[in-house]
Amino acid sequence: MPLEIPPVELDQTLYDLYSLDGGNPNEVAHVISLAPHPGGSVSSSLPENKKYTFQSPMAPKLDKEIWARITLGNGSQNHAFMSGPIPLYLFDIDPPQYDIATGSVESPPAAQTDAHRVYDALIPSQRPNLSFISSPESFKPDEGVKVSPYPVLDFLDQSPCVVSQDVHYRLLSKRDLALSGLPTPQTHAIEGKLSPSDIKDEDKVQAEANRIINIVRERAPPFVIKFPQSLAGQGVFPVRDDKSKAERIAILETAVPHMIRSLLHQNAHLQPISLLLQDLVEGDTKNLSIFVTKTGRAVFVSAAEQFLDDDGIYRASILDYKRQDHFEKVYRDTVQKVAAHAYKHGFYGPMGADIMTDAEGNQFVVDLNTRITGDYMMGPLKGHFDDRRGLRFSYLITPLVVLGNRDGFEDKFAKELVEGRMVIVGWARGKGGKSGSHEYSVCSVIVGAKDRNDVMDLVGRLNALALSKPA
Repeated sequence: MPLEIPPVELDQTLYDLYSLDGGNPNEVAHVISLAPHPGGSVSSSLPENKKYTFQSPMAPKLDKEIWARITLGNGSQNHAFMSGPIPLYLFDIDPPQYDIATGSVESPPAAQTDAHRVYDALIPSQRPNLSFISSPESFKPDEGVKVSPYPVLDFLDQSPCVVSQDVHYRLLSKRDLALSGLPTPQTHAIEGKLSPSDIKDEDKVQAEANRIINIVRERAPPFVIKFPQSLAGQGVFPVRDDKSKAERIAILETAVPHMIRSLLHQNAHLQPISLLLQDLVEGDTKNLSIFVTKTGRAVFVSAAEQFLDDDGIYRASILDYKRQDHFEKVYRDTVQKVAAHAYKHGFYGPMGADIMTDAEGNQFVVDLNTRITGDYMMGPLKGHFDDRRGLRFSYLITPLVVLGNRDGFEDKFAKELVEGRMVIVGWARGKGGKSGSHEYSVCSVIVGAKDRNDVMDLVGRLNALALSKPA
């Protein structure tokens, strides 16, 4: 018998937030694909970005089929979990090579079935108005609708967007953040000096890379190295001592020339080539989820603590519902500054900001994400977890890669799902192994608990199933 899992009702959705201050939620569509693969396109539905380039030197070394399920599948679903009935576009994912070879491709496609099953967990009125993009040529938003993408995508230059993609790309830039006037740690921007025609000369590329890297060599630890456009911490490197400095420079020797070669005539005006050296500020860091209304008003959604692995890559978030009112007051001034900065450039909608507080109580904006963030849905789950079940904490794990399918996973955690202590907010199936016959899944799971020990007990059970590095 299927499990009788209680439906999830969110306290608010993006549809509700877009409705504030006279906004019209039906005039905005979200297009979500997440971090581009450093090796190019991962599915025929989405070509590689050439103009809007990103740097991911710490991206996991995974094949494109797995990467497609992490980003176009699971990750895109979880980012959009609290969309509500606004237009939402995800991307089709190519079927596994094993299914193509054996003529056993699912219909409807597995990626679509998986996404609908995730959103079917919500009450009907809060499910997104979901469509799938099979190719850029097939995409056309409805008349009067503007696109809010994550990330900015080359083919969307042909579509009306909430803010021009050139402006949006620069709002996402760590270089532009350092120059924004917002309170950030002291930062030195090493600017690229080549022109697009110069990158055809490999000697010039290597000389420019050596110039940039030598500036890093000359700086004494501690400091932080940041690429201008990176996602999920894949281009941010804390340098605490000479040993870690040498390890980071070894990465730069490949990553910096690669970044330089991405310079083209069509993106040179965006100043995509730089490297940031930032003071290493020690302190408590919170990831703030914010909504900027159409009139520019800042709405505090939540403040979560994020967990990074030893390489600085994002793995999980934890949120304390009893402290959200406190955090709203503590970060109010900084939230308003961040929202005003984004709105000044024409942006409105969901966004995130990583705020670090040092020992003296000074707040610094260490990252700015003018787009929907991966843990944005955690705050609006307060009613589900805290108010109705007395679960003070929630914890998001993503991506979690497990062997098998969703039915088997739900059997293992039937009690938690039926009690409403666990919510699946992303799921994508794939096939691997020598014959391609072994089914695996990439998922995002939120658990609720009364205290941190209870959280970690349940997280430990989840991580015991992980085929990838645990959170």
